[in-house]
Amino acid sequence: MDATDPTPMPVTPTEAASLIILRGPVDAPDVLLGRRRDTARFMPGYFVYPGGAVDAPDIALADSDWPGSRFHAAAIRETWEEAGVSLARPGTLDADLVTLDPCFSALNAMGLRPAAEALQYIARAITPATSPIRFDTRFFLTGTDDMHGTATAIGELPEVVWMPVVTALSSTKLSGVTKFVLGEALSLWQRGEGLIEPSRPVRVYTYEHGARLIRRESQSDGLA
Repeated sequence: MDATDPTPMPVTPTEAASLIILRGPVDAPDVLLGRRRDTARFMPGYFVYPGGAVDAPDIALADSDWPGSRFHAAAIRETWEEAGVSLARPGTLDADLVTLDPCFSALNAMGLRPAAEALQYIARAITPATSPIRFDTRFFLTGTDDMHGTATAIGELPEVVWMPVVTALSSTKLSGVTKFVLGEALSLWQRGEGLIEPSRPVRVYTYEHGARLIRRESQSDGLA
């Protein structure tokens, strides 16, 4: 690039994970959503799924004998931090992992461990290269069978609600990519395949030369 060219270099996307939790009847479920603050730098005032950036504790957990990736760990940890609920099953973590994060410690005190096996990887989205804030987010689907706690706004999201999926899909306060992922989740939920199809390709919502592009990749490639 010429030294006088004012075009900024694209920002490297931050790896992140989000969790779509559905509950209720198969034909008309609710989805757990949180509203971002009006002053937030990214998607202010919009409803989003609980989630956030992959952090060091998530990588450490994934590097242990825990049966999940850093993205599973981030989705569970961030949901606990932002909405007060955890996806967990009976069990414990190694002592050196328990001290890495308050989420791990709180679960361990209750005889629980993060339940990666309760989450199904269903979609991925990469923010456009022209955006000043970029994320490469993996989205996971789960129900409430392994959910502990009552959803409440305790973190970065000032409001956490169970919203009918049909309402969410028509709301102007959900972005196009959020609705895209919700459509993927609803389709799997209604077919009863959301949690039992590890070989199913995942659709990736991204952009190429400024135009939206949806491609497919294997679940193992997306979580590598």
